[in-house]
Amino acid sequence: MEHHLNISKAAKLVGIGRRQIQQEIKAGNLDVFEGDVSVSSLLEFYPELVLDNEKELDRVERIQNNAVFKVQMDSMPSQRVLAEQLNRMQVKLLEAEQKVSEYEGLLMESKQRLELMQKDCDRKQKQALAAFIGWMTTQYRQYHG
Repeated sequence: MEHHLNISKAAKLVGIGRRQIQQEIKAGNLDVFEGDVSVSSLLEFYPELVLDNEKELDRVERIQNNAVFKVQMDSMPSQRVLAEQLNRMQVKLLEAEQKVSEYEGLLMESKQRLELMQKDCDRKQKQALAAFIGWMTTQYRQYHG
């Protein structure tokens, strides 16, 4: 896992001010994730930097991992809440499927009406309607296999 340090710790580790770290981030010299500086980008941009305490980085990583797991477990909704959400989503899915079916019917009816109109048109209008009907059919097949 990539190690990250907050800006203050990164600046202290390098021996410069926070403002300088922020300028390097803005210049694109240092990688950040959620406001924390990646240790690998610090080492790359400041090759003279020596990390003498790998145990400290491992400890920080363990703390971060445990905190993420705890937050995920604490924010887990109950079975009842999940069941209610699932039920609402099923209702929405059924409604969406019904609308799609209605739109498909409308599209097919439009195609039929255009084909009927085509019979009463001159050659140029027939070609234009045929091109439009062809485009509609292609679009429908593209999205509905």
